[in-house]
Amino acid sequence: MVYKNSLERLNVSLEKLKTILSIPDKIYGAGDIAKWKEAEKELGTKFPSDYKEFISIYGTGGVCGFLWIYSPFSSNENLNFFIGSKEDNNAYFTSKQEFPDDFPRNLFPEEGGLLPWGVTDNGDVLNWITSDNPEKWSILVYEGRSGVSYEYKNSLAEFLYDVWSGNITCHLFPEDLLENELEYIVGGVD
Repeated sequence: MVYKNSLERLNVSLEKLKTILSIPDKIYGAGDIAKWKEAEKELGTKFPSDYKEFISIYGTGGVCGFLWIYSPFSSNENLNFFIGSKEDNNAYFTSKQEFPDDFPRNLFPEEGGLLPWGVTDNGDVLNWITSDNPEKWSILVYEGRSGVSYEYKNSLAEFLYDVWSGNITCHLFPEDLLENELEYIVGGVD
């Protein structure tokens, strides 16, 4: 499919994701326009539009109780974007100092730096590989203990759709991941 621009591609991806991942009845940590502006000011750049739309629709939580997505507006410290991404980057930085060959990437805000947006129950960290255009950020999933990683030229919505529709396989995820009922688990009360 040919898209007119990256924003059209992201909107189509989110619509495809909604066909397989039901929207929860009640959401938490969704934010509003003013809160997004504050979060982006704190981050120092814009978030990808599909991430903002995803959080606005699904709120704080996780897919199948396995892949947990951070929200800048979550009062749950385990799912708060700013707390989680800082902790994940601190762990990556420590590992990089000890094992630079296994952890070769830089961290945000450096060009091409990693910016965590979620984690799995197995301890895998889901990152954006950042650039000057958030609409073109891709995904890097790394296993926190070994530095083994897999890169996907997908947006967040594309990645989630492709994983749970079976279009791509992340070898860090359990082999039986797709055997579970696909649902979004709301991640706490805000």
